[in-house]
Amino acid sequence: MPCNLAVSITKAAVTEERLRALLTPEAVQPVIAAYLRQPGVVGAGERVIVQRQGDGLAVTVGSLTLTISGGQVQTRATRGTNATRAQELADALSDLLALAADTRFAQQVRAALATFGTVAAQQVTVDNGGVTQAATVLTLHI
Repeated sequence: MPCNLAVSITKAAVTEERLRALLTPEAVQPVIAAYLRQPGVVGAGERVIVQRQGDGLAVTVGSLTLTISGGQVQTRATRGTNATRAQELADALSDLLALAADTRFAQQVRAALATFGTVAAQQVTVDNGGVTQAATVLTLHI
């Protein structure tokens, strides 16, 4: 009797360097802009500018300026309320970039699998050694 179902569980180990390479300014700019447009992320009346700057992006939110290059978020604010807010925003953008890199990697794997058949994707939450994290389950139908 032929088998019509095979299951493979693979944990992809991708280097930090490879994930950062996925975070090109072209890929990151719309993600950052969409995040900053969400209600409650920036203050009422604050001007938001996300623009290309060399090999990265310059993100201006009100009087704060952050730079994003190679998947790293940096801020120039050094003290006071602005420094605290800038660090909170930098942390949030760093988390967002990590998710964006994971998503782009899953898209690349899905595209590679699609050469063999139809691929379905599902977002799930898994326990990875005691750490809960998001994962993408790809199902290949051949």
